[in-house]
This record gives sequence, C-alpha cells and structure tokens, in this order.
Amino acid sequence: MAKERRAGRLLFALRSTLLITIIALLAGSCSAAQPQIRVAVTSPWLLEVASFIGGRQASVRSLSRWTTSGAEVPAARPRAGEIIIAFDMREAAKLKISASNKKLSVLYPKLALDEDERRAAFFDPAMLPSVAQETMKIIAGADGKNYSYYQRRLAEFQSRIDSTMGAGRHMLAGARILDLTGAQGIWVRSSVTGVVRPPDSVWKEWLNGGSAALKAALDEAARRGWLLLLDPWTPAVIRSAAVRYPNRLTLVPPHNNIDYFVFLHDIFTQIDNKLKAANVKAAPAKGKKRP
Repeated sequence: MAKERRAGRLLFALRSTLLITIIALLAGSCSAAQPQIRVAVTSPWLLEVASFIGGRQASVRSLSRWTTSGAEVPAARPRAGEIIIAFDMREAAKLKISASNKKLSVLYPKLALDEDERRAAFFDPAMLPSVAQETMKIIAGADGKNYSYYQRRLAEFQSRIDSTMGAGRHMLAGARILDLTGAQGIWVRSSVTGVVRPPDSVWKEWLNGGSAALKAALDEAARRGWLLLLDPWTPAVIRSAAVRYPNRLTLVPPHNNIDYFVFLHDIFTQIDNKLKAANVKAAPAKGKKRP
C-alpha cells in the first residue's frame, strides 16, 4: 500500500513537472512570436529601413503604399500602442499626423524636403546610413533592453549597402550611361564611374523648353553608344524626348513587399541586361562581315 502511495506521488510529480514545462515552452514561444514594440512609419521607403533595423524585435507597418507607377498614397492610420516614425514634419503633415502627437518621432525635424528629395534620399548611399541610424535611435529608445540587437542590425544594414554597391561596381565596370532619372540615378552614380548626370543648370534649361539642347544631348549620347537611363520619376518632357531612342532603359518602379536590397541590386541587373542585349544586337553574326 505504501509503495502504491509513493508511486502515485511520483507520477503526480512527473505530471506536474511536465505540465509546468509545457506551459513554460508555450509562454516562451508566444513571447518570441510577439515583437517587443509596434511601429508605424509614414512611407514604404521608411518601412524598408525600419523593418531591417527592427528585425525580429519589432513589428513595422507603413501608413502609405506604392501604386503600380511608384507613387505613394495613404493606406492606413496609426493605431493605439504604436510609435510613429516620419522622415520629416512635411511627410507627417501629408498624412494628417499632428506635430503634437506624443507617439510621433521625426528623423529630421529641421528639414522640409519635397517628395522628390525624400525619395532620392533612399537611393543615396551617403544618406542611407544616416536614415538607418536615426531610425535605430528611435526604435532603441522605445526598447532599450534590445539596444545591442538594434546596433548589430544597423551595422548589417551598412554592410549590405557596401556589398550591394560593390556588386554593381563589378557588374557595370566600363558602362557608359547618361543619367536622366528622377531618383534612382544617384544609386548608380555612386557605384559606377562611367555615369554622367547633366548639371542642374542644363537640367533646368531642358525642363523650361530647351528642346533643341535636349535633343542635341540625346543625339550625342546615342552617337557615342551611351545608355539613356530613365526611371518612373523622370520628368515627362525628358521622357517624351527620349522615347524615340532605342538606347534607353526605364528602371522599374518599387512595389509593395519588396526586399529592399534585392530591389537595389536589381537596378544594376536591369542595366546589365540592357547593355548585354544592345551588344548582342550590335555585334555582327558569326561568319558574316559587316556591310
């Protein structure tokens, strides 16, 4: 009888231990599945940076989204319990987020950039580390116990910029390009030496009716075999003039749920594919002579 009672107590203890272990595992699993903080950002560009920095410790969503043409449109409103990150106050105001909102943090409160300038910042390797660092400060400020984790993510972000630029530099060595983009060209110019951007004075002349000068520049680029590089934000007057030149490429717009560094690398891939296709067409067929 005593043996039976001892066996019963042992079985009870084992069951209790097993139950406690299961509960602890489930609690740990739920805790791991639930990010520490929730973040709302004002643009899909900022979503890419904040999501990378936040990693597994933060849930990040954007209050705006891209259309198929690459334009940004409002898509949501902030929710209770979220911290809000905006690039500058002009961007926050566009989404009707008040400066007095206690949940709002602004990366650059003293800047007042237009949409074109903000967009270009996310293609600028000189600006991107600053954007990532300011984002990290805000997220880590709201979740200080994971500060070292966010620091590592920031270092990885910078490393990814450098490695992606290095891939483009290798891929497009020797390329000759006339940059007619509205934003993406700064990423290409920072990585590839053979890219020419018209000076601001010339660019303004083209936009203000200098069609003869624009045509002359495009003709000269075509004569030299340069690629005319456009993107979704190239001004309409320049796009219209360039459309009749076969040596042109319009880069694709971003899309929602992109992988940011895959998107940046794909800019180089698109250019490389266009240049290779142009060289194939220009080369004479094997066994035949040029006329």
